[in-house]
Amino acid sequence: MKRLILATIAALIAIPVLSQEAEEITRILKKTTADRADFSYLVASDAGFDGTPEEAYAWCARFGTFPSAGVPSAPATAKIISHFFMKNYGLKGGFMWSLTGNARYAYKELKYSGFWKPGTDPDAVFSGRDLVRAVRDFYVRYPDARLVDKEAEK
Repeated sequence: MKRLILATIAALIAIPVLSQEAEEITRILKKTTADRADFSYLVASDAGFDGTPEEAYAWCARFGTFPSAGVPSAPATAKIISHFFMKNYGLKGGFMWSLTGNARYAYKELKYSGFWKPGTDPDAVFSGRDLVRAVRDFYVRYPDARLVDKEAEK
């Protein structure tokens, strides 16, 4: 009987949480211009963070890979996404990426690895659908990549 009650309570808590996440992803998918808060939400959700896109942006901003003058509503671009992935997931790159750690070279590394389709503009603004597809493709292409939290390692 105890197990049934605990299972019922867990289900009552889990269903609203899962529906909120589904609603948020549906909202992102419908957007014609995805922003950095949307990107942060997808990344942070994968890492187990639970919050709004703006809270997820603040959580991801602590990694220091978004431009210092960046705001959550700034568009998500291939260059920004590439830089976040390369720097925070510990992906190895070539000489210029290793030397500079620059967003430009992060984009080039992922482009030449085949992650970005040929002709993808590094400064092109993503739609919500394109953003979700890019994040999904990253996790499919790099299944062992894990977000490296340098703050927690200290």
